[in-house]
Amino acid sequence: MLNGMLDFIFQFDKNLLWLIFAILVACGLGLPIPEDIAIIAAGIMTTDGAIHFYQAFLVCLLGVLVGDSIIYWIGRTWGEQLFKNRVTAMIIKPSLHQAAAIAFHKHGDKIIFFARFMPGLRAPIYFFMGSIKKSFWLFLAVDAFAASISVPLWIVVGNLVGENIPVLEKVIKNMKIGTVILMVFFLLIFFSGIYLKKALMKYIFKQ
Repeated sequence: MLNGMLDFIFQFDKNLLWLIFAILVACGLGLPIPEDIAIIAAGIMTTDGAIHFYQAFLVCLLGVLVGDSIIYWIGRTWGEQLFKNRVTAMIIKPSLHQAAAIAFHKHGDKIIFFARFMPGLRAPIYFFMGSIKKSFWLFLAVDAFAASISVPLWIVVGNLVGENIPVLEKVIKNMKIGTVILMVFFLLIFFSGIYLKKALMKYIFKQ
C-alpha cells in the first residue's frame, strides 16, 4: 500500500509539489490517506536535489495549515448543523465530535497541539474548535507550532530512508508508537505538575 501510494505521487514529477499540497489540504478535510506519506514523498525528492528542503518544508507546512484552517472554518460557520446532512456526518462523525469535546474539556487549548499527532481525532478536534468559535489566531499559532515539529521530522525521514520501503514502514510504525508514548509522558508531567502545585499551595496555606 505504501509503495503504491508513493508510486502514484511520483508519477506527477514536475507537478509533485502541487499534488503534495493538494493531498495535504484534502487530508485536513478528512481524506482517509495518512498525510505523513505525502510529506515523506517531499522528503524523498530532497535526496537527489529535485527540490530543496526549504521548498518541501514550506509547501508541506502550508498544505497542512490550509487544510486544518478550512476544517476549522467549516466548524465555525456551520457547526453541528452539518450533522443533519448524511454525507458530511460521514466525514465528521457525531461520535468523534463528542470525543473532541471531551478532550477539549479535559485538556483545554493544549489539545490543539496534541491533535496534530492524533490522526483519527485531528479533524474532529479542529472542527470542534471552530464550532465553539475559539480564536482562529490562537488555533493557527498552536497548530503552526505543532506542524513545525511534525512536518520537518517526516521530511527528514523521507530524505534518509524513503527509498527503502520496508525500512520506511518500520520507521513510520515506530515513530507513531513513539509519538503516543511521548504524548502520554508529557501529559503525565503536566498533570503531575498540577497535582504538585495544588499540594504545595495547600501545604503553604496550612502553615
